[in-house]
Amino acid sequence: MESFDELRPERWREVEVHRQTRYQVVTLDGRRCLQAHSRAGASILLSQLRFNPNTYRWLSWRWRVDQLVEGEALHRKGGSDAAARVYVYFETKALPWQKRNLDYLWSAALPAGSVLESAYSSESKIIVAESGKERLGQWLAVERNLVDDHRRCFGADPPPVVAVGLMSDTDNTEGEALAYFDDLRISRLPASTSQR
Repeated sequence: MESFDELRPERWREVEVHRQTRYQVVTLDGRRCLQAHSRAGASILLSQLRFNPNTYRWLSWRWRVDQLVEGEALHRKGGSDAAARVYVYFETKALPWQKRNLDYLWSAALPAGSVLESAYSSESKIIVAESGKERLGQWLAVERNLVDDHRRCFGADPPPVVAVGLMSDTDNTEGEALAYFDDLRISRLPASTSQR
């Protein structure tokens, strides 16, 4: 589990995509969490951890979005930005930058439950875990079954997970977004019986 009391450099490294998102640990609502503030840029926080998702199949986290991306259009490269993303990368035999992944995000426009292919790679599938402005400024809990989601997106059981990433990006739309992350957890059993 990662509670983001501090941003541990031995666990998380920032990889620049196009300029940078500002990641920092802040105190919000009386507790420490990770803030992601993106202004016309994109970088990802990556944690390289290896586990078998057929055993540890539950991924959960809490997130809050205070500012969505204006002009988001996830089906095309020019609008493929999101205020908050949680990536899960799977082991593949392809080149390192072509790793298969699930991209859980908070969309400005697409309804929750939508699944689509990334505009950048057929090996990246987007799952809209939350959507719209209705719950901006609120902490929301998300829980996902990695096996079910991988089967739905790729038609097969998942290979080992090799990394998890967190991101807020606005490099394509040249806009701004603000999000927070907390309580990232990988577990054998679901933390709750409710799943969105």
